[in-house]
Amino acid sequence: MALDLGTILTAIEVVQRAIAIYHRVDELPSQMKHLGQRMERMNLFLVRFEAFVTNKPDTAYAALFSGQKDELAGVLESINGHAATAHDLFDRYEKGILSRTHDLQFRIKWATQLWFALVDSTPEKIQAVMDDIEFDRVLLSDYLSLMNAQGVEILVNNAKPQPQTGDDAGADKDKTKNNKEKKHDSKKGKKGANASKDNEKQPTSPLAVASKRPPPSPSPSPSPMPPRRDYKILFVDPYNLGRSVVAEALMKLLGQLTLRANGSWRISEIHSAGFFTKNQSNCVDVIEGLDYSYESFNLGVRERNEAPEAAALAAVFDNNMYEYPFKKTIRDALAGRSAHGLRQDMFRHYDFIIVFTSREHDNVIKLKEALHRSGGANLGQLPRGKGRVLHLGAFVARDGGRPREITTPPKNPDSAAFRHDWNVKVAQIKTAIKRFLKQEMAWQRPEKKAL
Repeated sequence: MALDLGTILTAIEVVQRAIAIYHRVDELPSQMKHLGQRMERMNLFLVRFEAFVTNKPDTAYAALFSGQKDELAGVLESINGHAATAHDLFDRYEKGILSRTHDLQFRIKWATQLWFALVDSTPEKIQAVMDDIEFDRVLLSDYLSLMNAQGVEILVNNAKPQPQTGDDAGADKDKTKNNKEKKHDSKKGKKGANASKDNEKQPTSPLAVASKRPPPSPSPSPSPMPPRRDYKILFVDPYNLGRSVVAEALMKLLGQLTLRANGSWRISEIHSAGFFTKNQSNCVDVIEGLDYSYESFNLGVRERNEAPEAAALAAVFDNNMYEYPFKKTIRDALAGRSAHGLRQDMFRHYDFIIVFTSREHDNVIKLKEALHRSGGANLGQLPRGKGRVLHLGAFVARDGGRPREITTPPKNPDSAAFRHDWNVKVAQIKTAIKRFLKQEMAWQRPEKKAL
């Protein structure tokens, strides 16, 4: 499948056709309601994507390698297929169709509901479709983040998601209101029904379905939820010896500095790991079997039970930065451990998996896809916001639209330039981490007087 604007618009059309029936049908089973809500979330991401590409037709894909473009096209193709499955389920439920191949159809509504509940579309079958759609959305989100497209503001006010208390809370109230309006409209007679069918055939804009829901009722809003303070972050590089350890150290130092100044710190866990590191990894077989976009992306799995790069740790700690007791504690903990690899539950456990180059981003995305296909990690049922893959270089100045590649300095331990190169690299990583914290955590740098 080619990756162009037409491909995106086709996916939007298929998704919105399914959503249109979801809005129209009364008294859907619970799982079918959740399926419709997942489709609505997918629609919002696709609309953002379409607006980003429309506004930047020449540079929208500048952040992607050719292999990544192919992968993104594959994600859109998968969205089309799963959206078509959802559309078929909604359509057959609405029309009482048991089987398209055998032209079987129920004439009474309760029989259709019973068939769907007990035979044709059990909760397990619907859940499988929901999982696939949600995983497609997670992958699309990862690519939009890499392309710097996540922040595009293109939705009208009443298309923005309303405050929710659960995974899909709030949608049922809107659905009930739509059903009442639909019942009222049905009293207008056959002529109105025919007009409704004619309108259904008309092409819709990308915002048509997203803007369909009515504005929120004037009832009192619930109290805002307190900000999360349990975010978990994992830094990943090939062997967990340099950049990932540096990033872990810097974020832990900033965390202790913020807490010392009585500031707001919303991260509970900070770790690092090596993609190709065998020690403590249970992903080795999957990693070795990946279909890498380029042969050079496969660096080879190694044991690597060694300590972090001494020059990298020195660039972080052998200076006057953050001269507090916690500095030595953090250094001793990092210097005394050996490199370790990835675990299959990483996408479920961590909110952010942060990498340093586009190669590493591509490899981690492929690992996520492979684990999802294997079925062992249940990645289609990730809690909302979990397992996001971010390129740290996207938080510093971009190179011609691409995220800045934060690479490892050329290794020459006997050269003074090697330590200098690590000093530069540490400064770059620290700047990117601070911008990440400000953007994703609303972090504020502690004032000196507060320390």
